[in-house]
Formats: sequence, C-alpha cells, structure tokens
Amino acid sequence: MKLDQLKLSIKEVPFKKSLSFAPLINKLRALKEQQGKINVQGESILKLVQDKPELASKDFDVDLVEKYKEEIHVLMGYFFTPFQYQEQIGFVASPFEDKNFYYTPKYQELYENENLTIELVEQKDQDKCFKTFSMLFYAYSIVLKKYYNFDLGIGYLFLYKITDKLNDLVKYYKLEFDKSCIDISHTGKLPQVSEEQLYKMINDPVNMDFWLETLPLNKFKFSGFIPYRYIDVSQIEVISSLKSQLLEKSSIINRNNFNLLEQNVRSLLELPNLKLGIMALVMHQGNVVNPSDFWHGFLDADKFKCEDYQDSIYEDAVMQGGPVLINDLSKKENLKKIEKALLDEGIRNLAVIPLYSYKELVGVIELGSNKANDISFSKLRIIKDIIPVFSIAIQRSSEELQNKIEAIIKEECTAIHPSVEWRFAKAASNLLFKKGSGESSRMEEIVFPNVFPLYGAVDVRHSSVIRNQTIQDDLLEQLDLVQNVLVKVNEIKAMPIYDQLIYKIDYFKNGIMKGLSSGDEMNVLNFIRQDVETLFPHFEENGEEVKQTIKKYKQNINRELNLVYKRRKDFEDSLGMINDCVTSYLEQEEEKAQSMFPHYFEKYRTDGVEHNIYIGESIANNLNFDRIYLKNLRLWQLIVSAEMARKTDALKKSLPIPMDTTGLILVHSQPLAIRFRQDEKKFDVDGAYNIRYEIVKKRIDKAKIKGTDERLTQPGMLAIIFSQEKEMAEYQRYLEYLIAAGYFEDKIEYHTLEDLQGVYGLRAIRVKVKNGKEEKDVLKLAKELKIEN
Repeated sequence: MKLDQLKLSIKEVPFKKSLSFAPLINKLRALKEQQGKINVQGESILKLVQDKPELASKDFDVDLVEKYKEEIHVLMGYFFTPFQYQEQIGFVASPFEDKNFYYTPKYQELYENENLTIELVEQKDQDKCFKTFSMLFYAYSIVLKKYYNFDLGIGYLFLYKITDKLNDLVKYYKLEFDKSCIDISHTGKLPQVSEEQLYKMINDPVNMDFWLETLPLNKFKFSGFIPYRYIDVSQIEVISSLKSQLLEKSSIINRNNFNLLEQNVRSLLELPNLKLGIMALVMHQGNVVNPSDFWHGFLDADKFKCEDYQDSIYEDAVMQGGPVLINDLSKKENLKKIEKALLDEGIRNLAVIPLYSYKELVGVIELGSNKANDISFSKLRIIKDIIPVFSIAIQRSSEELQNKIEAIIKEECTAIHPSVEWRFAKAASNLLFKKGSGESSRMEEIVFPNVFPLYGAVDVRHSSVIRNQTIQDDLLEQLDLVQNVLVKVNEIKAMPIYDQLIYKIDYFKNGIMKGLSSGDEMNVLNFIRQDVETLFPHFEENGEEVKQTIKKYKQNINRELNLVYKRRKDFEDSLGMINDCVTSYLEQEEEKAQSMFPHYFEKYRTDGVEHNIYIGESIANNLNFDRIYLKNLRLWQLIVSAEMARKTDALKKSLPIPMDTTGLILVHSQPLAIRFRQDEKKFDVDGAYNIRYEIVKKRIDKAKIKGTDERLTQPGMLAIIFSQEKEMAEYQRYLEYLIAAGYFEDKIEYHTLEDLQGVYGLRAIRVKVKNGKEEKDVLKLAKELKIEN
C-alpha cells in the first residue's frame, strides 16, 4: 500500500482509549465459571487480582505501571510463556498507542542494538501518517466485527526491515496483534451503515477520510490492552524479492544488480560469508561448454578453459542432475585443477547446482564460503523454489548476450526476409566500398517508401480468462489433494494443529473460488511446501493408509515444477496447437503467395497469431508494381483468413481445452514507408503521420460496435476494419465473390465502431465463415477471380 495514495486529514485517532486489565480478568473469570477450572497461569492471575483488586480497574492509570511492574509481568504471562518471553520479540501497549508498557528482552535488545537499522518497508518518510492509518484500520476491523457482523479479513499492515550494519544481512518481520483483550463501548445511538456503504468503504481502503465520514469513531471507546509480536517472514519476503530481481532484464548481467542478488541470497540463507556465482555451462556431446560466454563464476573465465571443469564437482552436478555439496574442499582427496584454484581463492565450502529449462541444462549456480560446513543441504532446500527462476534468468541472459555477440559479428546485418535480401546486399556492398575508400563506414538507412500494408490476426477468445481459470483449477486440485492427506492423518491421530491446517486450506479454497488475485498462487504454494509437505515424513509414521494418500498426492504433482500442472498444461497445449495450426498453414500459403508479387511478410505469436504484409514497387527489385497485385493479395488474405477460421474450428474438438478463435483484418489504402531500425533489427512504419496506422493496429482487437457492449470480433466470424468508403466498396465486391465461392454465409453486416483512444471514425464489415469440408487452392482461386484494376 503506497502512502502517496492515502487520504487521511487527521493526525490522531478520534476515539477514546484507556489501559485496562479488566477484559483479561473478566475473560478468565468467565472461563473458570464455565469450565470449573482454568490453567495454573490463569489461577495465579485471579489470585493476584483478588489480593490487588485495583488491577481490575476499567481505567488503569498508565503512571502506575512501574509501581505494579511485577504484577503486570504475571498478567502478561498469559500471553507470553516463560519460553516465549525469553525467545520472542514482543511488547504490550494500551489500545492503539505508540508507547508500550511491557516488552520482552528480545524486543529491548532489538531497539537498543546500535548495529541494526529498523525501518517500515515502503513507509520510510511518513511513519506517523501510516501508523495513524493502520490504527484506524485495526479499530474499524474490531468495530465492524462486533457491531456490524462484518469481517474485514485483514492480514498485517506493518512490515519491518531490519538491516545488520556489520554484514548487511537483512531480516523482515511482520507485526501481529491480539485483539482478544479489547472491550468496545459507544455512547449515543449506534451509527447506521448499510451493506452498500460497507462495500464502498472496502473498495476504497486508502480513503480513510471517507471511512471516518461514513462511520465516525468519535463515539466509541476502546478499553484494554494489545499484545504485539514480531513474526519473522524473512524467507518469504527475500524469496519474493529474489524472484522479482531475477525476472528483471539484465538481472544477472549487470554487475550492480548481481551484487544485490548475491546480498539477498546471503540474507535468505543467513550466511554473511557466502559468495554467489552463475555460469552458462552446459554439456554438449559429452563435453562442458559455455555457448553464450555468459560468466559470473568464482574463477576468471580468461584463465580457465571449459575443459578444466570436466571431471570436477561441476561435472558431477551436471551428470547427477542435482546439487553437489563439498563441506570442506581442503579435505577432499585428488583435487582437480579447478578445485585447487577455488581453494587458492579461499573457497573451502562449495555447492554446485545445475539449472534446467524444459529438461535442458542451461547453466550452474555456485555457492561458496571461506568457512567449512557453512553451507548445508538444509540451506540448499531453502532456495529450492527459486532455482527455476534462476534458470529463466540465465537462459534469458545467455540469449541476450548471444544476440549481442551475433550482432557484433554481423555488425549491421541481421536475419532478413528473402523479399528484401537484395536491398541489404546492396547496402552492404556500398558499405564495403566506403570502407575501402576510407570514407565514413556506417551502413546507410534502409527504407522502403510507398508500400501498402496488410494486417491480419487470429486471436484466441477469452484467453486471459481461461488462463486464470486453469490456474484456479490446478490450485484447487492441489489443495484438495493435500487436504485429503491432512484429513486422513487427523482421522488416525487427531491433533489441533491438523484442524488449523485444514481450516487454512479451506480459507485458501474459498478465496480462490471467488477469484484469483495477484500473489494468491505463490501464497498457496508456499503454504503447501513449507507448512504441509515438510510434515509428510512425520505423517507417514501413521500407517499405510496415510502413505497411500501421500503417494496419490505426489503422483498428481508435476516433478519438474513441484505443483499440479494439469489444466494449465492443457491450456498451453491447446494454445500451442492453435498457434501451430495457424502458423503452419499461414507459412505454407504465404510461400505460395510470393509468386503473385514479391512482398515483405512477418508473423508473431501471442495468444494467437498476427501477421504484417507490405507490398510495393520499392520492395520488388526491378519489377513493375501494379495495384492489381495489391487487390490479389487482399483477396488472398480474405481466403486464408476464412480457411484459418475453419481449421481452428475443426481443431477445437481435439483440443484439451476447447477454445474459440476470432479473425480480424485492418484495411489501410494509403501507401506508407517502412524503415529498418538498426537498434531493434526490425522494420517499423516510418514517419509521424504513418504512426497512426500502428496505433490503430494496437487498439482494434478490443473495439466494440457503437452503442453496444458487443465486441466486433466474434468466434466463427471475420471482421474487416476500414476508415474510407471506397475501402468498404472494394471489400464488399471481394466478399460477394467469396460468398458465391462458399467461404462465407450470405449475410454481410455493416457496423460503426466506438471511438478508441486517439482513433475515430472507424467502420467495419463482418461476415460469418461458412463451414467447408473441401480445402481449395487459395492461390488458384485468387487468380481466377477477375478483379478490375
């Protein structure tokens, strides 16, 4: 939650509050009356209050805390056992007060340690404002629960980052509070708040002024005390930070970014002496190779060859397909050349972890320390979940470096479409001539003026919705499977902790069924892996039935991803099959279409397939261009679009998840220029006026019919968007031909589109694709249809 979004005009909370131990005392008395007896701590508290009844005052004077210091310690023993008092970071304060009147030794040590820096995460500059906001939020959670039977369901708002100045290790703590000893009262009539108003408040959580206006708190009084605990969430927060870092561009190429990554790994494993190394080492025909020259290893790549890593711990890790750990390199016998060099560099403790992407080795991680036995397998288990992200990062970085290397080798050249090879060859020839003459050796700009664009797209309908649904389905199945394990264990040997874990699973399931939010997947998987799967060895001691339930769980888990990956795999497979079908057919027909007249063609895959075509005399070397070729290509595009719609519809019943596709064509009759961008190694539309064409392309996929909420693009239909009347007339003639040829139903729809951002006056034709069993020769049909110039 960002403070720059908070709306809070008050500096202090508006409600009354007082310190009182009465809520705890009354709670114990009621418990004893109900059960007949309570635990020893409770009895000692009631005995203490009997001797000193002033402790049960509804308004205990804060100034008397020091006087009753020992008695208060006994009272707080109900929340902090002797062990917890010594080991936990905790304190107790009056309701919604900054100052505390009781704290544990660890809390005192934390705030008295000059070597530690303590700060609220993301709230460095406005701690006071955020604290007031948080107190109000917590207060509302109590008021709404008691008086309006409405549960806010808040987690925690305070997250502290604690940095050790001596070694830069970082720990994170969330602040949890116990509201069981708070009594609320109010004067006058209870404010009336409708359900609609409550949801308006919930939907605008940062606008605390609106909350205070809707449900004023000035008539409420909070009496009692609040125990707080600092809960260590370092592992969750650092892992999250590492994943974010690794997914950033140049996360492991840039040295500063890499140093930050190394420091986070140190904090995660709590090893200040740890060193991190990452290398793109792979096996090729039995040899260790570095295909991309990506290297952040412990040893200088210039001093050691790839073959030096053979027959060493590195090759052992690659061959075993898992981590290899050497507790003390100085005690290892028969050290290889590379291992001796590591020891000379001060590395005694070493772990090597292979990295894979789609079962293909992409590199290795090095973890090293100058202290023997510093790294253990239990430490390696902590980073297990982020190893796949390291794999993605190293693969992406390797590809990025490889692209740069190829760019340097080729200098100004690139992989180019055959239709424009001649122009690049001419430019390269000119460049060589200039170099030979001692002139400026920069490659000339490559521009193709006066070309006509054609754009088309096949899009998978509701792909984002389906993708989210498959994630939900997989998460729910995994939660059901893990819940079956807990239920079975609980049947055999009931324990309260099992009930709590089952409750947590139900909580996650209910949340997921309502809708998937950002972070839900990671929260669920972290819970399963850290809170449940780690108990499986213990569970298996409860007999064969439990073992079989755990076995069933594991059988449904994808080994590589360590999660249920069924519906998501079905979705990716379905999307891949659609894209493969469309791409294969489009490439096949486009290759034939080049015989009409040479033209530039490119395609790219998203949740569907889009293609761009540019045709004109400047592209066709030594050939005269006539608009008849443009018309033929437009007709060809219509036929191909109809055939692609038929093919994807026929494919639908074979897909793991049936998905519909939509077809779209954009018509642009004005010629434009395309320029080869040296920095991006691709063609782009050139000139400010022509940029509008690119803007229209990016926005039309979500275009709606004017005056309705209906999307123009619909399954089984082809939409053709244009802005000029003559374009409509031209395409109307084409469609009349194709309706007669059996490609479309005999009904042409005419629509005006809603204005898009920066785009106005678009119109569209829409036709329904007719089912056709016999595939026709697209090129032959396009040529046979007589089109007037």
